[in-house]
Amino acid sequence: MITEIRGVQFENKGAELMLYAVVQQLKEWDEKNVVAMRAKVGSYSQRAQAGVSQLLWSDKTFPIIGSSPNLALNLIPQKTKDRLGLVTYSQIDAVLDASGFNYSDQWGLEKTNTMLDLAVRCKKAGKKVIFLPQAFGPFKDPAIRKSFSKVLSYSDLIFARDDISYKYLIDIGGDSSKIKMSPDFTNLLKGIPPENLPQDIHKRVCVIPNIRMTDKTSDKVSGAYFHFLESSIKITRAKGLNPLIVVHETCDIELAKALQNRFDPSLEIIIEKNPLRLKGLIGKSYAVIGSRFHGLINALSQGVPCVATAWSHKYHMLMKDYDCFECLLTDVDVDNEIEQKINIVTDESLRDELVKKIQTSSLKQKDAARSMWGEVKNLLY
Repeated sequence: MITEIRGVQFENKGAELMLYAVVQQLKEWDEKNVVAMRAKVGSYSQRAQAGVSQLLWSDKTFPIIGSSPNLALNLIPQKTKDRLGLVTYSQIDAVLDASGFNYSDQWGLEKTNTMLDLAVRCKKAGKKVIFLPQAFGPFKDPAIRKSFSKVLSYSDLIFARDDISYKYLIDIGGDSSKIKMSPDFTNLLKGIPPENLPQDIHKRVCVIPNIRMTDKTSDKVSGAYFHFLESSIKITRAKGLNPLIVVHETCDIELAKALQNRFDPSLEIIIEKNPLRLKGLIGKSYAVIGSRFHGLINALSQGVPCVATAWSHKYHMLMKDYDCFECLLTDVDVDNEIEQKINIVTDESLRDELVKKIQTSSLKQKDAARSMWGEVKNLLY
């Protein structure tokens, strides 16, 4: 079976974790299964290291004759394609979309229309289209709502990652029998502790910033977010813990550097290329103060307590799923509120019970992710 994986990338470590999780699962089913990515995503070496083949595909057509370069790609000899790890679209059996959060009013019409075009082509060619667990909606914009409604009609299985996303999908209409719920599936991946792990990692608090907290939120939240990060570091240090800035996506680097400049060089920044090592680092830490969804998943799935901020409903639902909704910070501009949330994850009298709740929830979430993969397998085989 040859499957295209969409919506993943190498700049965002959460998206890369989803890629690793898909490859791991399909190879467990059958070592001969092939996972392919479009050649425009990442470099050849990045794709090869992740264990995926190179999917040759062009969305362009020749303006005069109206044909696609993809027709020419199909003429490449099979031996050549096998030797170079190349796959053409005619070989694809199914498309797995793991975009995470691409389809909503917040991201505009283009992403939805692109997926609609692909879903239509796949349906005509008899290829399966499956949306792996992700956040969806809202769909208040009429054009986006109409377009994604069509996407649903051409898809075979859609997993919402939370109650709110599920309701948004059901509200659009269509065949509700193929709309299901399942948690994020990267929770099944095991982290690998980095070789240069700080010796005091058990006293380290990972601070994971997110630039989306400044451009996808209200003016009030956007304006207060940097203050929240500063306050978190000051409060953490006052408790005798050692904060560590962890970059979970490349676009957050400048924010991390600006935060470091407000303190001193001893406030270390970690930029880890390997997402499994990043997960290993987080899993060994004392706590997390984070704004990246998969940074929080990395923590919670390993029983590490965390304080979370939110720029979409997916964060609220995540903290609810792991039975630690009290750790979600809604007022990033209120110092007392910030300190109160950090106390929950750092004060031993509160922390022990919190960790137990998270660990229990983590087991349930992993069981649900395994069940999701079972449904996907039943559809594909």
